[in-house]
Amino acid sequence: MRLKTYHAKSMTAVMDLVRTELGPDAIIIQIDEGKGGVRVTAALEAGATPPPPSHAPEPNQTPQAFEISHPLPKAKDFDVADINAVLNHHSIPFDTANHIGEAAKACEGGSLIDAFSSALDTTLKFSPITDRTARAIMLVGPPGAGKTICAAKLTADAVLHEQPVHLISTDTVKASGIQQLDHFAQLMKQTVSTAGSPEELSSVMRSKSDGLTIIDTPGVNPFDIEDLKSLLEYIRKVDAEPVLVMPAGLDAMDAREIAGVFSRMGCQRFIATRLDTARRYGSIIMAARPGFLALAAFSRSPYIADGLDPATPMALSKLLTALPYRSSGEISMDEKE
Repeated sequence: MRLKTYHAKSMTAVMDLVRTELGPDAIIIQIDEGKGGVRVTAALEAGATPPPPSHAPEPNQTPQAFEISHPLPKAKDFDVADINAVLNHHSIPFDTANHIGEAAKACEGGSLIDAFSSALDTTLKFSPITDRTARAIMLVGPPGAGKTICAAKLTADAVLHEQPVHLISTDTVKASGIQQLDHFAQLMKQTVSTAGSPEELSSVMRSKSDGLTIIDTPGVNPFDIEDLKSLLEYIRKVDAEPVLVMPAGLDAMDAREIAGVFSRMGCQRFIATRLDTARRYGSIIMAARPGFLALAAFSRSPYIADGLDPATPMALSKLLTALPYRSSGEISMDEKE
C-alpha cells in the first residue's frame, strides 16, 4: 500500500490533489481540519494503477518543446530536519510548532524561506502599518518595550512622506520620557504636546484636525490590574487605535499571555521591537496566532533612521530561518579558547 499526505487550504483543493496523483481508487485514511487548512492522508492499494500524467506531448511536438511548456516541479532545497531546526531554535511550543511545520512541509518546491513564508501566511495574522494610516495611533505596552522609539520612527516616516504629524505624550509623571520624545521631535522639527489625563488628551486631540496623530504612553505592567485600568481610561476616551509595542526575546507563553491581555484592552495589532537584542523569536509567533494580535511591524534597532519594517510573512520567514545556521564569520567557544 502506498501512503501519502496532502495539505491545502480547503477540502476541495486537497481532494483535487489526491485524485490527480492517486486517481479514483485512492483510499482516504485520515482527515485533519484546522485554521491552517486541511491535511489528508490517502493510500493506493498495491496493484492499483495511478492516473496517467495530466499532460502528454502533442502530436509532432519535439521533446524540447514539451519540456519548455511543461517544466518539472521545482525541487526543494531543504528537508524536514531543516524545518525542525528552525522551530526548535526559536523555542516555539509544540502544538504551534507542529502546525507551522506541517504547513511548511506541504510547500511544493522552493527554498526554506519560501516554505516558512507560505506556512506563516496561513497560520499567523499580519496587518502592516502603512503611511496611509488615517486613524490616530496610541502606542501601549510594558516598560522598556520601545514605545518612544517607535513613536519617533512613525513620525520620521510621516515627515518623509510629507504627511502632517502630531506627537502627544501622556507620560507626564516620568520627565525623562517626555524629554526623550521631545529630543527626537526637535531633530525632525516637530513639537510634542502633553496630556496628563484622559480628558486633557481628548482636548488636545480635538485641536489636531489633520494629519497623523501619534500618542506615546507610559509603560504599564500587563499583570497589574490598576496599571491596566488607568491605561483603559485613555483608550476609551479618544478615537485612537491602541497598538501594542512588545520586545522580542520574551518567553513565548508570556508573550502569548501579554498579547491576550492587550487584545482584551482593544489592541488588534502589535509592533515587535528590539530584534537586535534577541536571537529567538518564538514570542512573536505566539503573539501573532489567530485569536490574539496581528503583527504590524518590526523595529530592528534603536536608531530612528532604521525605521520600522512592515511585517509580512516573507519578512518574518527570513528572520526565523537566518538564525539557526551559523554564519562563516561567527566564532565558536572552542575557537575562542
